[in-house]
Amino acid sequence: MRTVYQTIDIATVILLLTGQITIRGVFVTPEGFSLSLSGPITGRPRVEALPEVPQASVVLDWLEIIAALLLLIGQIHVIGTFVTSGGFTIVVGGPPFGLKKKEAYVPEAVQFFAEYRELVLEKCQIRHTKIRE
Repeated sequence: MRTVYQTIDIATVILLLTGQITIRGVFVTPEGFSLSLSGPITGRPRVEALPEVPQASVVLDWLEIIAALLLLIGQIHVIGTFVTSGGFTIVVGGPPFGLKKKEAYVPEAVQFFAEYRELVLEKCQIRHTKIRE
């Protein structure tokens, strides 16, 4: 699962750096905030900075580069999507934004797979014993 999550993060970096998605908004929660990323590839129009304020475009580009770097070094991750009638957005967040780091396997999943493995091994031993007899 960790590889799948890393692949999604890297794909998001590529989309950010190629201009296919851009920072569209911010979701604020009591714990912190997350960024909403969207663009033509997600069914949403690309957000352009105000033409009267050229500095705004530069700031938006730098924010996208910083978000891409944070994704690339594993400080933030894709934490979900937000689906609307016009498309969807990719939501990213993590400790730099005040949110907890998402792990590929939560402790409950690790325990579940450990118990499942024991059960399978137990069943295989019983079946192997019966075949011998």
